[in-house]
Amino acid sequence: MAMENVRLKTTGMHCQSCSMLVRMTVEELGGIESVTSDYASGATDVTYDPELVTVDQIIGAIASAGYGAEVAD
Repeated sequence: MAMENVRLKTTGMHCQSCSMLVRMTVEELGGIESVTSDYASGATDVTYDPELVTVDQIIGAIASAGYGAEVAD
């Protein structure tokens, strides 16, 4: 199981509670090893198993929590 990392530009977060909600929502997906989300920088870093979850699914989970997300450059 080779883990991969992705950094997502996450929009709509205004406080630490927003960051926590993003983190908790992504952690509910299968195949997630770790998540850090920082509202100040607008970055969410995810370590995941690509055999169990896709970046699109991670972005979809963030969107379902009411925030925007896209792969950071």
